[in-house]
Amino acid sequence: MDTTTATTETLEQQLVEDESAIARARGRQMQVLRELDRRQVALRDGHRSLQEWVAGRIDVAPETAKVLVGTAMRIEDLPDVDAAVASGVNGFDRAAAISRLSN
Repeated sequence: MDTTTATTETLEQQLVEDESAIARARGRQMQVLRELDRRQVALRDGHRSLQEWVAGRIDVAPETAKVLVGTAMRIEDLPDVDAAVASGVNGFDRAAAISRLSN
């Protein structure tokens, strides 16, 4: 897409679509992280925590890893929130905030 010639409406829609795709990807990551946690992959690989493993494995900042792992674990008990992120209806930041408020 040529952003210099696209209409403002097209650019706004692209932004919303991209964020939905990011939410769906984060939703998948959180599902995978819960399973990797059940398998104790971080400890098996010699890391002190899943957060530490995530930061190194997917090359995100430690704070991002902390929020990602924490949200993944908390929304397991919030199936509606989990489903909303997985479908791209709600963004990851909203899921993280809801999960913190629910505990």
